Amino acid sequence: MDSAAEQLGRIGRFEHGFARVQATEVVDFPWGYALLQADYPASWTHNRVVVTGSVAAEEVIGVADEVLGGAGLRHRQVQFDDAGAGAAAAGAFGRAGYRNHERIVTMVHDGPLPEGDRALVEAVDFEDLRPWLIRDWRADFPDDPDHEIEQLADRVRLYERGAEVTFLAVRGRGGRVLARGELYRRDGVAQFENLITLPDSRGRGYGRALVAEALHRSADDDVRYLIAEATGWPRRWYRRLGYVDRTEVHVFQRTPGSQAIS
Repeated sequence: MDSAAEQLGRIGRFEHGFARVQATEVVDFPWGYALLQADYPASWTHNRVVVTGSVAAEEVIGVADEVLGGAGLRHRQVQFDDAGAGAAAAGAFGRAGYRNHERIVTMVHDGPLPEGDRALVEAVDFEDLRPWLIRDWRADFPDDPDHEIEQLADRVRLYERGAEVTFLAVRGRGGRVLARGELYRRDGVAQFENLITLPDSRGRGYGRALVAEALHRSADDDVRYLIAEATGWPRRWYRRLGYVDRTEVHVFQRTPGSQAIS
């Protein structure tokens, strides 16, 4: 088994390659890069700045304005891969109007495969899943225009550029998707993400079944991981399923209309 440092190196190469191959344009800097996806401007994940090296926070803020703003985007999103650098940059980003600051933890599976009712889970095609993706995004953003909601659903079509993608779901009556998740695999690295269970379907073991199915499907991969918010119950829940914390990144977001503090 790879050491923790080797795991992080492989995860980093997977994530950066996965992100860059989905972009319509990548702008490189000595300390990181900016991603642009002209076909999906509503997807902040696909239109952001990633900091991988040492740089002043003020320089990154200026680059985000220049590159993202120059592409006509109103939002700003910046990720710091180094936890210390991200924490140190928080003050500058707050003053620049970045009101949302998240800490995201990479968690690697390091235990026996969990048990779950895997018979509930099936692999589904994107076209079958798409109406349910739109439903979930509409519930989260009820005031957003339809074309932006559709972009958030359809952006998953890009994922196949960087990995083998499997959409997993638990269905109810009439084919209603009650819970879902996405498994990405490439070069011995497997990532399970976007685990969603409808509020009225929680507490029935669907999430556990999906995680178990994803881990069993990727049992031959060397590294299996996911990302979770540093705060909140899901992180503790994943630990009970055999995941351990490996590293933390900081993500700063500025929503349209947010103003810098003068």
